[in-house]
Amino acid sequence: MAPLVLSAVFFMFLEYAYGINVAAFNIQHFGDTKVNEVGRDIVRVLANYDIVLIQEVRDMDQSSLNTLKDLLGSKVWDYVSSDPIGRGTYKEQYVFFYKKAVVKIQGQFQYDDSARDVFEREPFAVNIQYNSPKRGKNVNVVLMGIHTKPEKAFVELEALPTAMTAAKSYFSKAAGVIAMGDFNADCNYVSDAQKASLAIFNQNARYRSLIPDTADTTTSTSTNCAYDRIVIEGNSDIVADSARVYRFDTDLGIAFDRTAAISDHYPVDFKLQ
Repeated sequence: MAPLVLSAVFFMFLEYAYGINVAAFNIQHFGDTKVNEVGRDIVRVLANYDIVLIQEVRDMDQSSLNTLKDLLGSKVWDYVSSDPIGRGTYKEQYVFFYKKAVVKIQGQFQYDDSARDVFEREPFAVNIQYNSPKRGKNVNVVLMGIHTKPEKAFVELEALPTAMTAAKSYFSKAAGVIAMGDFNADCNYVSDAQKASLAIFNQNARYRSLIPDTADTTTSTSTNCAYDRIVIEGNSDIVADSARVYRFDTDLGIAFDRTAAISDHYPVDFKLQ
């Protein structure tokens, strides 16, 4: 086998051997203007991951999403998008970008909230399959994106377990559901007392919350809020660790003004082993 081929196979083995990198990133007001101005910096951030949920996407014709895919490399990357979601004229999409050679999309699920109409932007999920080095087999896991309305964050987070259960029922063979995104779960939107009453933060056998209340997921120097979260509901086949807030400005040497142009949020990420 040629040396270059051997090298490619070796590095592919390493990628699988150490699990896959997963992230949720609220890229503030993502659309054509954003990708044209700071698209290459966004690519530098997304390149760290195998699958990443993007929120606050405003792209009715998917032009900015296709531009971002081209910048990432369309032979390597693809995406799955929800329909535009929202009660009024302002709508957003949930979008999962993923590396095609590493993550297989087995299906997608849009939560139906028409009966209660609790969510401003109903959670959207994908069922992924990846090779788990810890389990020595392929594992299916549901990744669910949610971006709460700030003023209604507590009510929406109360209802999140119902949406997670619905996704688990829809993908009955999956190991479980990982909800992630901008929960707005801190500061002026959800108090400590309210968080204590939420099932998803009750660190019991059913739920595991990976991002602590002490984290700061905002890029602003004037805020210190753990808005963005990752919550797992599932069985022992889900091996997730190394959760963190990714301070891409520090890691990639991006100046503050350009960081602010990218987003007012940092990504939250973790590794699926």
